[in-house]
Amino acid sequence: MTNAAKIAAISIVSSLIVTGCGNSAETGSAAAAEAGAKKAAAVSLEGWGDASAEFVNTDGETAGEVAFTQTPSSGVLVRISLSGLSEGWHGIHLHQVGDCSDNAEGFKASGGHIDPEDKPHGLLNPDGPEAADMPNIYAGADGLAVASILNPMLSMDSGGPLADEDGFAVVVHTSPDDHMTQPIGGAGARVACAAVMLGN
Repeated sequence: MTNAAKIAAISIVSSLIVTGCGNSAETGSAAAAEAGAKKAAAVSLEGWGDASAEFVNTDGETAGEVAFTQTPSSGVLVRISLSGLSEGWHGIHLHQVGDCSDNAEGFKASGGHIDPEDKPHGLLNPDGPEAADMPNIYAGADGLAVASILNPMLSMDSGGPLADEDGFAVVVHTSPDDHMTQPIGGAGARVACAAVMLGN
């Protein structure tokens, strides 16, 4: 092999090595960025609302916050900031008992939906909705969902289902609520829960 051929061969090999390293570094950077995005923290709701509670996930870790304020006319305004969700839409409902202590069992201690008028589930149900029903929330690729929702069917006033002795829970599901299927709109497993106690 001539010197010119050797130099050409070394140049090609060097080029391949540099290109390979470059791709690996680029892939590593993309993976690191994606991992960083997946760890997006919930936005703080501190100082907002008349009452608030922390979300916990099925591992028992704090995953965000929910806050409530009574509107002057009717209904309760709810702000949600929750991390660690899969990308996409998630059902969210208000449950009868403010107990999220059984995270490993899927938050069953929170009971069923708040439904003082005994209506069927679903915002699109002509015979509904339950007072517990709320629009789905959306989590981005980073797993973060931030939303503000008005629930016109409830009040934080004393004597109402939100202010009873055992409180209530905000439960987020793994899948979207279709707002029709009984009893939970096909929203699937409970993946996050916030226990709220307003008192009497």
